[in-house]
Amino acid sequence: MVKKTSIYVCSNCGYTSSKWYGRCPNCGEWGTFEEKTGNDKKKSRALDYKKPVKISQVNYSESFLSFDGDFSSLFNNKLSLGGVYLISGTPGVGKSTLLLQLAGSLSKNGRVVYISAEESLGQIASRGERLSVGDVELVSENELNRIIAMLEVERPTIAIVDSVHTIFDSDLDYTTGGIQQVRHCAEKLTEAAKRFSITLFIVAHITKSGAIAGPKTLEHMVDSVLLLQAESKSGFRVLKFLKNRFGSTDEALILQMTEKGLVEVKDPTIKFIDGFNLTDGVCYGAIAEGKHPILIEVQALCVQTPLAIPRRISVGFDINRLNMLIAVIEKRVNLPMFKYDVYVNITGGIKVSSTLMDAAVVGAIFSSFKKKSFLEKSVVFSEIDLSGRLRLFESDKAIVDKLKASGFSVMSALNTKDVKRLYDSV
Repeated sequence: MVKKTSIYVCSNCGYTSSKWYGRCPNCGEWGTFEEKTGNDKKKSRALDYKKPVKISQVNYSESFLSFDGDFSSLFNNKLSLGGVYLISGTPGVGKSTLLLQLAGSLSKNGRVVYISAEESLGQIASRGERLSVGDVELVSENELNRIIAMLEVERPTIAIVDSVHTIFDSDLDYTTGGIQQVRHCAEKLTEAAKRFSITLFIVAHITKSGAIAGPKTLEHMVDSVLLLQAESKSGFRVLKFLKNRFGSTDEALILQMTEKGLVEVKDPTIKFIDGFNLTDGVCYGAIAEGKHPILIEVQALCVQTPLAIPRRISVGFDINRLNMLIAVIEKRVNLPMFKYDVYVNITGGIKVSSTLMDAAVVGAIFSSFKKKSFLEKSVVFSEIDLSGRLRLFESDKAIVDKLKASGFSVMSALNTKDVKRLYDSV
């Protein structure tokens, strides 16, 4: 007689245990454990295997759909038939607006079906009218099997599913939006797209930490992952690839939300600053979004302190890196920074993590310390190491060339070797 065993499975995250819990120790949800019974042992069997084939003997053909219109430049004006694109972003950032505009552009090249599990047809149609979207077909459905059945019968060229966290398979006893449901739904949708040669866009939500909600396998099973980010103060959006099996991840689009939807900003270099501030303590650096240089204003204030331990305050820039740069200044330039409180602010509420902003931060500190301002249209762009040297990687030199082509005077590792020379040039 086969001995029956019982295991308990969390319906939210799939965590398994040999005993029942009121609260899942993995995801923290209450009352989600369900008993499952099965056999302890599984019979092993010999499996047929596939013989390896040389690359030169493989017959293949790639099919792409060409299109021209909104956002086409990001995709090199083509999409893979059977390709699966995952688009993620915070709530309200404009994912649905982006995809509805994209659907309008693609409707000129094939049949597009927009499947919404979050909004009614009336809501989508109202937004589509405002965005002047063309001949896009709409479906309001959140049950996975009915969605796949519709795709099999209708065979659209492009399908958009909004979103993977709000659809469910009624055959599974897991919570909608839970890890098991999300993984299963994404897997079945991807399988259907490949089988029916449908270009599929899937919307995904992200967590507070900025990661895509759900299992990490969600990003592995799709062909491309795109992230739509918002800059809170300016209202600009950045659309970029995190993964792309069909091309480079270096491309990015800078977008602006308007009444007519998202509009591409052609030259975003100076869009994040409000003119050039020629006050002492101000320096302009740059970050790269794709191949676009974006100017960032850095402000610094050095004030003599009566305290034994001076203050170090940073807004928008990593405080630990600021402390490191101040130590480099004190050691390599022999400035008595221990006598000064140092305040650093990245204007516009922007948070920067790029080390290429190091030189701009140090430049702003030098400007405040010497009470001298930089010349107009001066940009400082380099990483600074512990030896005080300015550094640039080969890929960063293209940003320097673009800044120079736009008429900016750039101080970087190419013409300013260390922090001492940067200090002297202020």
